[in-house]
Amino acid sequence: MSEATDLRRWLEAGVDAVKRARESLDAINVFPVADADTGTNIYLTLQEGNRAVAKLPDDATHREVVAAFARGALVGARGNSGVIVSQYLSGFLTAIDERGGLNRARPAAIAEALEIAAEAAYRAVSSPVEGTILTVARAAAKGARGAVGAKAGREAVAVAAVVSARAALAATHEQLPSARRAGVVDAGAAGLVLQLEMLAETLAGRDALAALDEVEWELRDGHSVISTPSPHGHGLPGGGAYEVMFVASPPDMDDVDRLRLDLEGVGDSVTVSFGHGLAQAHVHTDAPELAVRIAQSVDARQIVVRSLLMSHVADRAATGVVALTSCPGLAEPLTDAGAVVLVVPDPARMKKRELRRAVKDASGSSSVVVAGNLALRLAARELAARRRHWRMTVLEAGHEAQVIAAVAAAALATPGEDLAALMADAVARTATGASSVDALDDDVERLLGPYADVVTLILARGVPADVAEAVRRLVARTAPMADVQVYEGGHGEPGILIGVESSPVA
Repeated sequence: MSEATDLRRWLEAGVDAVKRARESLDAINVFPVADADTGTNIYLTLQEGNRAVAKLPDDATHREVVAAFARGALVGARGNSGVIVSQYLSGFLTAIDERGGLNRARPAAIAEALEIAAEAAYRAVSSPVEGTILTVARAAAKGARGAVGAKAGREAVAVAAVVSARAALAATHEQLPSARRAGVVDAGAAGLVLQLEMLAETLAGRDALAALDEVEWELRDGHSVISTPSPHGHGLPGGGAYEVMFVASPPDMDDVDRLRLDLEGVGDSVTVSFGHGLAQAHVHTDAPELAVRIAQSVDARQIVVRSLLMSHVADRAATGVVALTSCPGLAEPLTDAGAVVLVVPDPARMKKRELRRAVKDASGSSSVVVAGNLALRLAARELAARRRHWRMTVLEAGHEAQVIAAVAAAALATPGEDLAALMADAVARTATGASSVDALDDDVERLLGPYADVVTLILARGVPADVAEAVRRLVARTAPMADVQVYEGGHGEPGILIGVESSPVA
């Protein structure tokens, strides 16, 4: 038997448990935002960790499995809960590996690893709140430590951690105001309890918890409801309507602390986990462009932006929309129109992992991907050729203005319409170009036709917005029915990107 056998069994059982409970966890998700995705986020985070482990040979060492899972879960972490769980498990796994591995860990080693994991989870969160996953993590460690003090064996220590964790989970209903109002326990805490339960069953056997009382997740009295978030706040001071996540490689913990402080300045629900030279950052914000700018300042290669409101109302069984852009300033308008946005400032550094993540975030079954340049489109096509479990349509777009047109068309789609066909038609009807401040009028005039419907200008960094005034006058004379839309793209070159979308009757 491999030295990592128990470890692999636990990690697989953990993701399977969340997969079975995914919909229930999503349904009770009220903190920090009632966006019905905690179960999905924890599941996808654990799935990425297990995906990394699956690439190892059967005889991989305990340390190799720990490193693979920790890195995979950290890089693939989704949402606030996913970042915390990834940091918790990374802390536990590293500590248990240093103490002989899960197969041979003594009772005290298990308790110590749970304590280190709880501390790691707290460190990941900018403003810790009790009555959440953090409270349950600390309670589990305390329960395990108490069992060690009573001279319990390793199996009993793991069970004691579950007993304390379940008691703390039940208490979250009263500790967390949003959970009390909704008549539920905290979803993230429930997800962590599932991991601890699988750990106990791995060490003590499948029936180890059979005689213990389980915790009811939903305690509704018939009057409580889980409220839908509004686009301008989520029941928390400073709450944000957008979620921004990215992975960076800060040199040391001082840089991680600075990154956390910078994100606190633009939003809340800030988590930054760090390990294996990588930091996974997460923030809810009303200023996604500022969060994206912070991500760029730490050389994040890809930044995922999505609307918390849209993620709440979206049907994961429906077709999702993914927009790939190299213009940071387009993240907010594209997200507002319903797309999951992947900002890739340098297309040459595109990583398929982040694209795969954006596609999964957009829909559980199928998605339409539209890219702002050829390099991003080619990367999407390579991924689409390898996907077997969901349908991924990549549009023949190669310009940022075509991304805007396609996403806008998707936002106007009605149930039953062919989303990919609508978006492809918008792309085909959008003539594109690039220009400078001096040549803008002439370049726009060449693209204008009698059926022009929307003229789009995307301005690079430093280009003044008033350059659009002459274009407005030109359009008013040449195509008076057309609208002129101006966006601050925030990119480098070219100075101004142009799109002219013609009406469908052309």
